[in-house]
Amino acid sequence: MSNKQNPWSVFWQKGAFASFLDEKSTLQNYQMRKFWFERMEETEAKQPILDVATGNGIVVQWLTEFAEKKGKKFDLIGVDAAVIKPSNDKLKLHGETEYESFTLPSNKKVGTVVSHYGLEYGDMATGLPHLHKQIKRGGGLIALVHSEDSVIVQTSRKVYELLPSLIKQLNKSVEPLFEAILKAAGKPLPRNAQLAQQKLNQFANKYRNDPTFHRTNFVPAVRHILQAAEQGKAAEAKHVFNDYLGNLTDHKARLATMVRAVEQAGDGQQLKQQFETAGFKNIRVQTVQFPETGIVGQCVQADK
Repeated sequence: MSNKQNPWSVFWQKGAFASFLDEKSTLQNYQMRKFWFERMEETEAKQPILDVATGNGIVVQWLTEFAEKKGKKFDLIGVDAAVIKPSNDKLKLHGETEYESFTLPSNKKVGTVVSHYGLEYGDMATGLPHLHKQIKRGGGLIALVHSEDSVIVQTSRKVYELLPSLIKQLNKSVEPLFEAILKAAGKPLPRNAQLAQQKLNQFANKYRNDPTFHRTNFVPAVRHILQAAEQGKAAEAKHVFNDYLGNLTDHKARLATMVRAVEQAGDGQQLKQQFETAGFKNIRVQTVQFPETGIVGQCVQADK
């Protein structure tokens, strides 16, 4: 996937905190950070540590904090196929770098590979054997991987399935309606604009009790657009419309990669088989579940 086509580039370039983790969600942040701290506690991670699909480096940041807390020294490197924009320039992160072909300089080997919803977004058939070759003898891999029964996947899939309808409503109802409001300048709306308003109301009413619908902020965004149009603020109405439509389109493209990633990873047995084929040993696949939120994926641990 070229970086011009990589939908995650836009996401990371906006300074996103992490994928599938809301920066404002203290609980989620605590749970995931705790997950990685526990993995490091139970494993004597060999150096250097390579974080696959690092994004803006949240896992590298967590492991840096773990090392500081334990008085250890970690040599951490992160790679991601997308264009990234990390806020911490002290982290060694490399964007536009696919893990399927990444190598350390001077034929140096990796001690430990880690990944937080990352391996499955690349080509695992190519990437896993390549990683196996790059890991030094006695090294290993720890990865959190999507699963079909994950609350994250199930919630995201509902949004993904709803997005085409939202995008259609924006194009078919919202755009002609706010343009008609601007043109009317306070006068009665033409028949086609009234029909667009009616269809929009019916659509919103259909999903009024759907938490997935409300999660997309469709109603507040559309209300903002229409109110700006009613006040004659054409530039604002068009800006909010284009920005929101662009965000939904980008989000749909990112979630499409998630759907493919989940299918590629498969269930626990299929995941284990892929690692065995790549040459890994002592492969352990466990469901990761938090009491407060439910299942969030599968943890794969394997040795060279």
